Amino acid sequence: MAVLRAGKVVAANAPARTAGIAVGNNKRAVGFRCPEAQVAAWDEDVDNKHFSAGVGALEDLVARFTLLGPGTLAIPLDSLRHGYADEPSAVEDLISELVSATGWEFFPGIADTVFAAVLAAGQARRVEPGETVNFLAAQPITTLEYAGAEVAKLIDTFTHLGLRTLGALARLDAKDVNSRFGAPGRHAHDLATGSERRPLHDHVREDGLTAELGLEAPTTRSDTLGFLTRQLAADLLTKVRRLGLVCTQITIELVAVSGQSSKRTWRIEDMNENTIADRLRWQAEGWLAGAARGGSSAGSARTDGKAAARSRRAHDFDIPDEPAPDPEDFSEEGIIALRLVAAELTTPIGATKSLFDENTGQVTHTLERLQGLFGPDSVLVPGLQGGWDPSETNLWTPWQQKSVPVRSPGAPWPGALHAPRPTTVEHVAVDVLTGDGRTVGARPAGLESTPAAIRFPTGATEAITDYSGSWPVESGWWDPERATYRTRLQVVTESGQALLLSKENGQWHITGRYR
Repeated sequence: MAVLRAGKVVAANAPARTAGIAVGNNKRAVGFRCPEAQVAAWDEDVDNKHFSAGVGALEDLVARFTLLGPGTLAIPLDSLRHGYADEPSAVEDLISELVSATGWEFFPGIADTVFAAVLAAGQARRVEPGETVNFLAAQPITTLEYAGAEVAKLIDTFTHLGLRTLGALARLDAKDVNSRFGAPGRHAHDLATGSERRPLHDHVREDGLTAELGLEAPTTRSDTLGFLTRQLAADLLTKVRRLGLVCTQITIELVAVSGQSSKRTWRIEDMNENTIADRLRWQAEGWLAGAARGGSSAGSARTDGKAAARSRRAHDFDIPDEPAPDPEDFSEEGIIALRLVAAELTTPIGATKSLFDENTGQVTHTLERLQGLFGPDSVLVPGLQGGWDPSETNLWTPWQQKSVPVRSPGAPWPGALHAPRPTTVEHVAVDVLTGDGRTVGARPAGLESTPAAIRFPTGATEAITDYSGSWPVESGWWDPERATYRTRLQVVTESGQALLLSKENGQWHITGRYR
């Protein structure tokens, strides 16, 4: 059995791995290596429901753990040292108990950081203390896919730049990576260097940040519970924001008519009402489904950690024909109360990845307030659309509104400017001069002479120390009134200025500056 996501294998059970199927294979490779293998499409909802149903087994074994995602959880080694003599015996006993209780495969990994521990779990190995940086340096750049969608988007770019391993990325200067790739790039560099932010640093603990709801009638419908949770979550997040804080972990407690409860703590990177409602729905369906099969789980967990375990679920592999439980038939009693607790808090600066990231506590509240006072256009978010020049490709959209490009970014734009794009866009007339003071001419075949200097509107003149080949752009040729022909050129001056120049109707202009 193999599970595919975006055309690639993300999990395979033991018989499939024995047949040669490996994570990263495409569907064709799976069929070639093991024609009898069953292939299933990855489903996040199914993954979360099954995983949540079996996590209860861990609550009786470990006091503290973090649910990083379906199939992956982190356990702080400090929580194991009190009951076991050493790490190997702790891991062996823990894995044995989990396998017996769930029937899943578990792959343990230990390292100094959460990201490194997740990668180590994929190899079922222990990274010695202090060796995490060396371990990360040898990992392929594609392992950044475990760091989240925003960082994973950079994998292709890093590969094209020749960065094949995390070590190659780590050797770059952090400031250069940050200036070129922004917050996702900085995060990727931190992970590669083993300096990721510790989960519990600078966290603020507050009492009473809870929201509770008692239902008039018990229910087992996950859609009803999700609907009720959204308003409950909105109330809790409002309390958090009023204190100038941001919630990074939330504890969800479900109470049944019989008095039994299910309590689970979730770490959610971009926490909002919808993401909280999704977690509650997964937890409810998993818990009640477990109860319907004859077992129940109850308990609580606090979350943080630097050890990780990854599981491959028997539900996905060994029982492919098992029908999914009907939400209407989970339990005759149902759930009668919901409770949300802000389990982990931090300051907005500690949680904010970018000024324009959504749902970042006080930042979001402030921007919404500005829009309320001065109108939607008072807060604009930058984006890109189709076009040839920077002035055409800039797209400004009001905060929290869907961007609507005037020109399709997916259409072909022959001669369009490629990344990196200018930091600032302007349109200033200048003179581009040859060595003897004549204006540099431009034709479709190229420049008529070598550019030696540039004269600014102030009268100041700077020598050009380097320049690119010129390239012409002709647009709107089918409409005489809109037809435009221009030649572009990138230059570097003796003072270090990097400029984008454009000549149109016989006049050179500065159309962008690189910083």
